[in-house]
Amino acid sequence: MSIAQEQIAAIAEVAIAKFNELQQEEKTKKQDRRLFNTRILLKNYRHLKVYCDEMKESMNIEDGEQEEIITPEKEYLTLESIKRSEARTLAMMRFIDNMIKVYEMDCKHLGAEAVRRYETLLHFYINDEKMTYAEIAVLHNVSERTAQRDLKEAIHSMSVLFFGTDGLRLQL
Repeated sequence: MSIAQEQIAAIAEVAIAKFNELQQEEKTKKQDRRLFNTRILLKNYRHLKVYCDEMKESMNIEDGEQEEIITPEKEYLTLESIKRSEARTLAMMRFIDNMIKVYEMDCKHLGAEAVRRYETLLHFYINDEKMTYAEIAVLHNVSERTAQRDLKEAIHSMSVLFFGTDGLRLQL
């Protein structure tokens, strides 16, 4: 029993369509992860900033010291590995702070609407006192829904700054 050329072509078309659909789903998942990670970083910004400030004050241990710490699981960790983790956290926060400055400069060049988005991001995630959507809306004399949209756009922009071209939402 042989399969006709028309049937082979139809099967190939369906397979190619399914393959393309799966590729698009994977791209969407990657984009969603980047946006999710951006939101998590911004949501925890205040906590990480306080942690880094405290860490800077308490880092009076000289390089090369190898004090050992026992964790609750009785595993030994050297102070060196903890210091490396702290250094990565400090580096990450410096990077985030730099990207916030880049975003601010970009927004100032783009006009009032972009500046409003930047300020919405600051008020919601960055400044010491978090503001609600309603408070931000009153501050900027816009609707609460506009404040939400502004924050969403700011998060997308920050995602691009954090992850480079991988942070772009590709719509084909």
